[in-house]
Amino acid sequence: MSISRKFDFFNEECVVSFSSESDARLYMPLCGITHCRPHYHMERSNSPECVVEYIVSGSGVFRTNGLEFHPGPGDVYIAHMGTTHSYRTSPNDPWEKIWFNLRGTLVQELVRIYNMDETHYLPKCNQEPLFRACLEEMRTHPEQAHETATLVAHRLFYCLSKCAFVKEHGKTVQEIKRYIDNRLPAPVAMTELAASLGKSPSQITRLFRREYGISPYRYLTDKRLELARIMLEQTRKSIKEIAGELNFTDAYYFSNLFKTRYQVSPQSFRRRRDTPL
Repeated sequence: MSISRKFDFFNEECVVSFSSESDARLYMPLCGITHCRPHYHMERSNSPECVVEYIVSGSGVFRTNGLEFHPGPGDVYIAHMGTTHSYRTSPNDPWEKIWFNLRGTLVQELVRIYNMDETHYLPKCNQEPLFRACLEEMRTHPEQAHETATLVAHRLFYCLSKCAFVKEHGKTVQEIKRYIDNRLPAPVAMTELAASLGKSPSQITRLFRREYGISPYRYLTDKRLELARIMLEQTRKSIKEIAGELNFTDAYYFSNLFKTRYQVSPQSFRRRRDTPL
């Protein structure tokens, strides 16, 4: 059984479900739509709930386990169970958002099955019809709140996983490659890149490897070695200078990598180039 209620403090319309009709596998205590007041914010430590929110309009900030995102219209963010997280609307541009709070072992299983456990933020997901339809289902079936919540949870994670899949195998991987290419030979901050894409470092490594067959670090190293080969051919810079410019740890490390890649040391490569035919 569930009831619909308005809470003036947060300026939100909620569906409140009673725990007596749920079980340990899945329970949706609250869902609703919030027209945020300028002071709106929420903080949880080691959260017992998974919170899935869609931003209809406005701006704000979402922080989870050291990562920071800035959700705006069309974006989805997921505050996972067990995380320490907070979200706060911009006072000058308050959010309107549709959200679902979920608990239980089945929620954890759904997150795992649909490979969403490392997905915290889906920019421009544009799933407003999905979120409105799911909220309407909860509103119109109060006598079947637990059954409806179970179906809604499956639908949410299924549809969001499809959205994540498209982004992971298309634009996201291209952005990873572009980020590396545009910053050569400067240092590449993979943690910063991961946060900007709403992923963890391990996630972007997995996605990149799936597309190109190597890790982003290996791709970066290969590109630097290609630049090193060109510099050995076209300049008179020392091995130490080239290693430093390309951000290798030291000349010895650079020489070992170069020899592994080209089966010849940098010194021998340069001598071979300078040897007259």
